[in-house]
Amino acid sequence: MRALNLEESLELLKSYDIPVAETYFAHSEEDLQGIAEKLSYPVVVKPNVPDHKTEIGVFTHLKSYEELRNAFKFINSEVAVQKMIGGYEILLGVKRDAQFGHVIALGSGGVLSELFQDVSFRISPVSRDDFFEMMKETKLSKISEGFRGFEFNAEELFSLLKNFEKLAINENVAEADINPLMAGRDQIVAVDARIILG
Repeated sequence: MRALNLEESLELLKSYDIPVAETYFAHSEEDLQGIAEKLSYPVVVKPNVPDHKTEIGVFTHLKSYEELRNAFKFINSEVAVQKMIGGYEILLGVKRDAQFGHVIALGSGGVLSELFQDVSFRISPVSRDDFFEMMKETKLSKISEGFRGFEFNAEELFSLLKNFEKLAINENVAEADINPLMAGRDQIVAVDARIILG
C-alpha cells in the first residue's frame, strides 16, 4: 500500500482528465512569494500530505500575503496554495472490496461529510441509470437543478465519475476520495484528494 500526497494525487487525477483546481506547492517562504504573485486572493492553504488535511490545518479565505505567510508558518511543512473556488461540495470516492471489487461512493462532500452521511454507493462499473439513481438518493439531484444559488451539470459529473472509475481500475487503487469536488454552474473541479494504491 502506498498513500499519495496531495501533489501526487492531483497529478494522477489530471492524467485521467479530471479537472483540478490551479494549485501551487511551496517548500519555502521564497516559493510562497513567487506563488503570491501568480494567484489572486482569496486563497486556500493546506499541507501537502497523504492524510486528512483538516487535522493538521486548512486555512481558507486568506486575503493577503501576511495571512498566507502566517498559515505557511503554522503548518511548518510543504504546503499547497489554491485560489478559492465557490460551488457545492461533492464527495466522490472508491474503495476496493474483497467480494465486490471497486465500490463507488457519491454524495455531499466537505469537512462534515462523515457527519451528514448524504452518500450513495454502487458497485463499479456505474451505469448512467445507476448514476442518476445515486443522485436521487442524495441531495445532489436537487442541487444540480438549482437550489439556493447552487447548480451544476449532472452529465459533466457523470463523465468525471467514469474517468475516476478508470483511474481506480488502471492504477490498482485500494481506496480514494476526492473531497471536495467543487461543483458550480460553469465547472466541476477537484480541490482535494486522497489516494491509496496497492
